Amino acid sequence: MAILEQLRKLNPELPFYSVLDPEFRAYGRVIDFDAASLIETCEKAAVMPESGSRYLPDMPELEALPVFADVKHTLRGEGGCQIGCCWGYNTRLNCLEYHRASEHNVAVSDLVLLLGRQQDMEGFDLPAGKIKAFFVPKETTIEVYATTLHFCPCQVSDEGFRCIVILPRGTNYPLTQEKPKGGDGRLLWAQDKWLIAHPDNKGVVERGAYPGLHGENFDIKY
Repeated sequence: MAILEQLRKLNPELPFYSVLDPEFRAYGRVIDFDAASLIETCEKAAVMPESGSRYLPDMPELEALPVFADVKHTLRGEGGCQIGCCWGYNTRLNCLEYHRASEHNVAVSDLVLLLGRQQDMEGFDLPAGKIKAFFVPKETTIEVYATTLHFCPCQVSDEGFRCIVILPRGTNYPLTQEKPKGGDGRLLWAQDKWLIAHPDNKGVVERGAYPGLHGENFDIKY
């Protein structure tokens, strides 16, 4: 896979794999799912911004498709779900988050996910050396396990990235109550979204995110 080999060559400081490699099994799995209509619609609906990235928890254009019934039944076991999208331009690690349920992603473009594991956290912190990079080929559907730390995808070309995000209904919406005092309430950032930030990401730290992501704030080169 030429793209993966190029990414490995340009990012020697990172363990770099494909989601098709056995190393991905600790973080998630690849799923055989026909997402062609989702991809086609997302390419039209998610208009690329001038800069930065965007995220919508749900997109009416995606949820109106007949395949939404298959997503709900096949991927989510008939649980309530939403289909959104993250897209734009990003090459940085910056933050990691986790949910209480698995997340499904559909790669609308080639992209890279920077992943960690809750099992490697020490309290609220993730020590240095715990991040791995995974290349996700276009048109691949994956499940990202609830224990996997993840965040905004990284692009592998100047054209940016698009990634469909499927989660339980309500995930990533603003909190309606104050953060709980106990447990990992210090990390709670939105509904069903716990977040740790890299100290270099000063904007989100100034807004109250916990700077518990240690080591290099990786910048993916392509």
